Amino acid sequence: MNSIERDVIIIGAGPAGSICASYLAKAGVDVLLLDKDYFPRDKACGDMITENVANHVAKLEAADKLDKMSVFVNQMLFVSNSGNEALIPFECYGTRRRDFDKLMVETAISWGAEFRPGCRVTGLIRERGSICGVTVTSGGIESEIRCKIVIGADGAFSLAAKEAGLMKEAPASMSIGMSAYFEGARFDRNIAIGQYSAYGAVFFDEHVSPGYIWVLPSGDGGVLRGHCNVGMIVDYADGSRPGHEDLEQRFRQWMASSTRAASLLGDAKQISPWRRGKLTYLTQDMEKTANGLILIGDAAAVMQPLRGDGLSAAADSARAAADTAWEALKDKDFSAEFLAKTYRGNPIHMDPAALRDRLKHRRLIRETLFDPASVDRAIENIRKDLSIGQELLRD
Repeated sequence: MNSIERDVIIIGAGPAGSICASYLAKAGVDVLLLDKDYFPRDKACGDMITENVANHVAKLEAADKLDKMSVFVNQMLFVSNSGNEALIPFECYGTRRRDFDKLMVETAISWGAEFRPGCRVTGLIRERGSICGVTVTSGGIESEIRCKIVIGADGAFSLAAKEAGLMKEAPASMSIGMSAYFEGARFDRNIAIGQYSAYGAVFFDEHVSPGYIWVLPSGDGGVLRGHCNVGMIVDYADGSRPGHEDLEQRFRQWMASSTRAASLLGDAKQISPWRRGKLTYLTQDMEKTANGLILIGDAAAVMQPLRGDGLSAAADSARAAADTAWEALKDKDFSAEFLAKTYRGNPIHMDPAALRDRLKHRRLIRETLFDPASVDRAIENIRKDLSIGQELLRD
């Protein structure tokens, strides 16, 4: 079994892992990025790249490439169960997830990070009570790779979090989402003008309550070809773990009952299979550090309730972890206490304790998704006063 020494090993090359690797490599840190998959690869996602994520991409000097592969959305249409509609200003890129993830991996490599795809992490190495590396399998060969810090960016079912004893029991209430690509959507050409002027739509419908459906133009053909990301999120408050069939049946019921859905997607063709995922929330308030370990992205449950932009939380945690790792390497202190203090003290990182009041507010907003009538009244109020909708999206 081979052993190799590195400064930092990052498990998982999704946006959180790749962004963290880019920041570290840019600072001159010897960083190794590992992922079990080969890129590009698809993943369940809404394809929304907000201003905050775009700012991280710009700092890593990849903004021009992001712009060329995206459609720019500048408005969002809310549609209630009874058909009330409100169109409000909202800006984001619509970017295919496989393209964005590939761009972020390539960006990390361009800054000097080493990337090893097809490399499955099977465990953490410990010495004297501290995590100091990983065991991996690649091409049928097992090996050890030692390091000073491990950063776990391996998703909601994080092996790093589980092995370190940081993963909590799954909450009784869980949000399950799925997404797929469609082509031939009929966007209103009065407001979907071209690559740099488009709109997305969010539907609140009794068939997916508590939850919502989105339709977001995606990629540089988002308006021209009607290429879009279609998905839904449903909250299962009873703790059940539904299969694909339940979610897909809800989607079909919505399509059959909604005239607005028919006008937008009635002639569209589904061009990819449904992909499914679980949302993990900041409200789990799990520990994010151990001796020699930092968790980021979904592995750290940093997403906030009702925040449709999980990538933003992932990118922020990636930057905070990179800053924390840099300080730890400089001070040669890899203890859980030092990492936690520096990580939580970083102004870009979301500390659950500091966000308690805002989280209560967001829970109340999220609970309205259980009541289609409440959503209907809210959208009617938004239609009358756009500032209400803009405030909701900022939350």
